Amino acid sequence: MDQMESFRILASADRQLVLHELVERDESICIEELSRKVAARRHQISSQRINDTKVERAQIRLVHDSLPQLQEKGVTNLNWAENEVSLAREPKVEQLFDAAEELESWPPDDLLEHPSRRT
Repeated sequence: MDQMESFRILASADRQLVLHELVERDESICIEELSRKVAARRHQISSQRINDTKVERAQIRLVHDSLPQLQEKGVTNLNWAENEVSLAREPKVEQLFDAAEELESWPPDDLLEHPSRRT
């Protein structure tokens, strides 16, 4: 994966959050739980307090856009039967994270915090 392709993948806040969550977790995650975490981070609300509408919107974006793109690029493994996603163990994933380190916005700090005052 070349650097430009890596930057295209990282251009989406949702994809950045998915990748960050998968790196932090280091195991597969249910797409519904991942959607809740992405929605909570995007809205800077705890995952327990995020409303179902925002979670559903995040899940639609992930299922129809971000997750298929990440799978197509070989960055994630999707198991639609089990409704789970995991980070691929491929050299291109390391190349992607090497490119991510060059970005000022990686990890996406402004979307990672769960301020207690907003819970």
